[in-house]
Amino acid sequence: MSRRDWGKIKKQPTKRPSYQASYIGPDGRRHYAPHTFASKTFAQGWLAQERDYKERCTINGERWKTPTERATQKQAEVLRLSTYGKTVIDQRKLAQSTRIEYNAKWSQLIEPKLGTLAVRDLTPAAVRTWFASLDATKATRNRHAYGILSMICNTAVRDGLLDRNPCDVRGAMSPRGKKKDKTPTTVELHGIADKLGADPRFERFRVLVLLAGWCGLRFGEVSELRRQDIGRDCTTVTISRAVRHRRDPDNPDQWCRISTTKTGDERIVTVPPHIRDDVKEHLARHVGRSLNALLFEPARGGCHLNDRVFNKDVFQPAARDIGIGDISSHDLRHFAGTKNAAVSSLAENMARLGHKTVEAALRYQHSQDGRDAIVAANLSANALAELAETTEQNDADAELLQPH
Repeated sequence: MSRRDWGKIKKQPTKRPSYQASYIGPDGRRHYAPHTFASKTFAQGWLAQERDYKERCTINGERWKTPTERATQKQAEVLRLSTYGKTVIDQRKLAQSTRIEYNAKWSQLIEPKLGTLAVRDLTPAAVRTWFASLDATKATRNRHAYGILSMICNTAVRDGLLDRNPCDVRGAMSPRGKKKDKTPTTVELHGIADKLGADPRFERFRVLVLLAGWCGLRFGEVSELRRQDIGRDCTTVTISRAVRHRRDPDNPDQWCRISTTKTGDERIVTVPPHIRDDVKEHLARHVGRSLNALLFEPARGGCHLNDRVFNKDVFQPAARDIGIGDISSHDLRHFAGTKNAAVSSLAENMARLGHKTVEAALRYQHSQDGRDAIVAANLSANALAELAETTEQNDADAELLQPH
């Protein structure tokens, strides 16, 4: 085939002259010019350039790239991260609170230092330099920002703008100096609950500790519970919403947001029998008659309980009073996970906690609804046994101290 005959030119059925040029590449596939040409001569010129490029790759040992790949590469050379990164975040499906967090990290930490770079110029060295410039005392914040940048770069790889993800800083995503979770025992959890119940200021939070611990609710979920979410005879609790408190730079007056749960799914959890009477009493004494009434009104007024205020002013002081330090309300989730694991399968545990990591667990959740009642009953049996054992031990110790 002569150089003139290389490739294919096809006249288009349009009013004005239009020619489509294409050729079979080294990959065995047909590749087309990115646009049509007004004359056959222009189409031949494009084919000649493509053939020259192909021959140069063969002579120099370079990897041949398709016309589309080269066009994308050229775009990456002029496309700034400031534009591309914001577009990726805007197009990603995120909960509103998560979107606020992403935008804050982007505008405060990433875009100011890396935004002027072309996407193609994002190298491992550039990322390392950026990460090293962040305030080392804010490890969690830095880890989140690094994760967002890595997500953007992964998208750029899929879009053909980068050959590989340049975010390879060793240890950047590993938490450092994180407080070890302190999972309370059954006796400790009930001790904290009873301590709150004995304090007139905080007695309405006794059941919050019991529900969060034995039903595995996140704080945003338990603080958004309403009377309508408690089933007949307090046998179940429906978790379909969560409240989040995040400052939105675009809407500074909007602080409180009620939305779906973290996974976006509703779940119905069976309340262990040994705390149902506590829930009934709480509904009678501390909750308004409206179906929309919150189960736990905030101590200082406002829309909902604030997790930081609750931890600092309510939960942690009660824990310290019974000899437990370095604990937070989030550790009630760890308590739930530990207790569930002793009487349930992984899938059943995940269903109660509202985790969405294993797809099989979600299918099991829908097909084995009746199992949760058995899990709850077993939780109660174990709890009552542990509490009874402690009571017997305390009685025995007291008897030994009695004068004979």
